[in-house]
Amino acid sequence: MVLVVDDDSAIRQGLLAFLEEEGYSAVGAENGKRALEVLEEMESPGLILLDLKMPVMDGWQFLAQRAAAKRATECPVVLLSGLTFIQDAPGVADFLSKPVDFAKLRACLERFCRRPSPPAA
Repeated sequence: MVLVVDDDSAIRQGLLAFLEEEGYSAVGAENGKRALEVLEEMESPGLILLDLKMPVMDGWQFLAQRAAAKRATECPVVLLSGLTFIQDAPGVADFLSKPVDFAKLRACLERFCRRPSPPAA
């Protein structure tokens, strides 16, 4: 399971569609506050894709508060940002700049998530 946290619904839906096409289960959240709520309701995700600039609760605030979420610290976080580089982001496993390069995203998925089983024929 992958949690996609991005306030831009087109980006969030595009990432969710890509993940589904790749065979991953995924759920979306429109901000960090909602993402914390989702984490309380779901099994621990294998990966969190996290936008930084969002209303209500941004990515930095989410990172600061996720330790309080039951299972949030068990999974890697990959930052998504229009910035080209982010230095010294504690608790972050990787960084992808926007627009997201799907080959790089695929590499993150292979590194952090168990490969989904192919559908039964």
